[in-house]
Amino acid sequence: MKINYIIAFLLISLSILLTILVPGGPIETRDFSSYSPFVLTLFNIFLTSLGILSFLGAYLVIKNKTYSVIISAFFAICYIAVYISDLFKIFPVSPIPMPQTLFIIEVISTILGFVLLYICIKYNNFGNINKENITLKLSFYKIILLLVVLLFAIGTVIFATKSAMGQ
Repeated sequence: MKINYIIAFLLISLSILLTILVPGGPIETRDFSSYSPFVLTLFNIFLTSLGILSFLGAYLVIKNKTYSVIISAFFAICYIAVYISDLFKIFPVSPIPMPQTLFIIEVISTILGFVLLYICIKYNNFGNINKENITLKLSFYKIILLLVVLLFAIGTVIFATKSAMGQ
């Protein structure tokens, strides 16, 4: 199996695992109402962007685009940071204890994040990158898809923020 497909698989897996942890869902049931709506909104924008951009990163890796492995390594670091900060009760902190299922998924996701980072570092020769121009070709259908994804992301952030605040 080509290494780029493994990287793409790990990115998509991490995104899906993050997605099922949306506050208000069956797994993330903690209360974060002690945080300001602004902080929670920014955090949920970050998490939603990370999840959506991971799919884009997976696509770029499969297409063997320049910098795609570096971007994947960056996403791996973001996932690791998110899960480590939650597992070690750095941020976000809730008076309600972490459910066991959430703990297990976060541990698995942290391990997958480290595996992804290791593969990206091992696979990519960061010093010898062929430079290529990045072009963006947008068709009508791509613009519609982009708008649908954007609306989905906004809806996710609103839902997650309200749920995390107990509303």
